[in-house]
Amino acid sequence: MGAPSRILLAIDDPLLRQSVAEHFGAVVGMAVDEAADVEATLALAGGQDLIVVDEALGGLQLCRRLRDQGVAVPLLLLATAGSGGCCAVDAVVAKPLRLSTLAARVGDLLARHPDSAGVRMGPWLFDAGRRRLEDATGAAVQLTDKEAAILCRLGHAGGGVVTRDVLLAEVWGYSAAIATHTLETHIYRLRRKIETAPAGAGLLLTESGGYRLAI
Repeated sequence: MGAPSRILLAIDDPLLRQSVAEHFGAVVGMAVDEAADVEATLALAGGQDLIVVDEALGGLQLCRRLRDQGVAVPLLLLATAGSGGCCAVDAVVAKPLRLSTLAARVGDLLARHPDSAGVRMGPWLFDAGRRRLEDATGAAVQLTDKEAAILCRLGHAGGGVVTRDVLLAEVWGYSAAIATHTLETHIYRLRRKIETAPAGAGLLLTESGGYRLAI
């Protein structure tokens, strides 16, 4: 049997941090490191398989600092509903926290985390950390946070359909009850950047209820 996965918990609330650490250590069987402040998080980030970051400990800003530091492992943000995410974050789990939900999401991220060197999407190599697409000639396209986050989520689906509600919830933190054309606007702009012929999409496809990548 291989070594257990190592997880870093960057959570400033000592009671919450202890509860999560005990669950992942005793119940899930992971090797757990704990950080109560930003400095400790940055110091312990190396050698981890996944890092959980609480929004109360810097949230998205800390996640961006970790990416800037070269951390390529999955980053999972604990956030209140409506906080949304960015490309620096691989997943968001809502607070108040359910340990079973967090454990399931951590297991999912560890199972499908792509190679840090980049993910192949059609003619492009997608570097999520730098929000960048590069083709075989070296030509690059820069993406916004939301555009890159959409590609991250669609890429994780492995060619499967990701529903509109899931994208709104995980990229923006919106509930299904919110009526908005935000997603459609971002899909339109993203296609203009990545498709050879945006009017006849061949990579980012619209399906019933959502979108998928033809990979």
